[in-house]
Amino acid sequence: MKKAINTLLQLGVRHDQSIHEQKKTQTTNLLNALMAFFVLLGSLLNYPVISQQFIFLPVCVFFLLSLFGLFLSWKHLNQCAHILFTLNVNLAVFYINQFHPPEADPYLYYFPLVVGTVLLNNPSFKNVNAIPHVALCIIFFIVNFNVDLPWIGLENMPAEKIREMWYVNFSMSLLSTTALLLLLTRLIASQNKEIIIQNSDLTRAKETVKASLREKEILLAELHHRVKNNLAIISGLLNLQEDATQSEEAKRIISDTKTRIMSMALVHRMLYENPELKSIQVGKYASELIAELFNSYNLSKSVELKQLYDDIALPVNKSIPLGLILNEIVTNSIKYVYKARPRQKGVFEISIRQLENKSVLLTIEDHGPGFPQDFNATPEPVSLGIYLIKSLAGQIDGEVLFSNANGARIELNFLPD
Repeated sequence: MKKAINTLLQLGVRHDQSIHEQKKTQTTNLLNALMAFFVLLGSLLNYPVISQQFIFLPVCVFFLLSLFGLFLSWKHLNQCAHILFTLNVNLAVFYINQFHPPEADPYLYYFPLVVGTVLLNNPSFKNVNAIPHVALCIIFFIVNFNVDLPWIGLENMPAEKIREMWYVNFSMSLLSTTALLLLLTRLIASQNKEIIIQNSDLTRAKETVKASLREKEILLAELHHRVKNNLAIISGLLNLQEDATQSEEAKRIISDTKTRIMSMALVHRMLYENPELKSIQVGKYASELIAELFNSYNLSKSVELKQLYDDIALPVNKSIPLGLILNEIVTNSIKYVYKARPRQKGVFEISIRQLENKSVLLTIEDHGPGFPQDFNATPEPVSLGIYLIKSLAGQIDGEVLFSNANGARIELNFLPD
């Protein structure tokens, strides 16, 4: 028996369907089977009461429509089976309300009708598939209260017979409503269980992803730490090479290289210290880099630093080129302005601001002699530092402008992303 019921419920259920669609098809099959059962049961219960006026044809139609709904499910016409069930139930309730006297309360059958509709569709105007079912129920409800077909209904029923019919209608309505409510409760419990299992699976997956992410963060932090250490080793080797050489030109080149390495190492150090490991605060970076450069040339007391920074975070691919650009600009100012005039009190101004169009504007002024008059007209860079500034500006999608205003003025406009 159990095997036969399971076979009946599995009619039209496909493995490529979602779990929701599979359950909906199984529910439709069960409701069509229950419809056939209650039609037969109602006929048997009503037969002794109305044996002289028993109408056989409508009952056969309702029974055959229920079986046809199962046939449609078997043929994988699931939507047709769904709508046929709703139509069949509404026709049956309409017929019962027309056939039985009002005193027998045939309207009791609207209770199982509503529960069955909810069980099948979970009605909602956001659910497009539920709209035809809800619309059919509303239409038949309105028609039932406004249409009277006296040729169908029973006439001149004794009060005792009407009372017996009331008991039959009440029992059938109560039985079918209880059965549908049990099914609905079971379905809700099953769905809740599935939700709990899915939440548990999601929680485990989330923990796995978090552990994997944490592991990658540790590896990335270790990578930045090792890169910083390796750059420090390279800088140490350059110090040894600088001490070993007697050439002033070689010493200058090595010193410039060390400051460039230092600007890159600072990026990796700040990334290592940042819990997110993906961006650095440009203001903090620029401030530390400039302080390191001025301290390395013993100019921290003789040069006044005026700094203005917006709260801007830059990713690695922007931070390193920007750091190298800052290094070249600052070292050029140190060499050609502050070291060249050691007795004069110098002023170095820098600002990094976020513009309304979301781009970033870096502005630097050194209050020195400025650029030569024909500086911007020269097609080729006059030094390696200027060449690096222009090349690195292109890497961060930026435009650099050289001008004179209270000394040399450099403006770099770039996008932070």
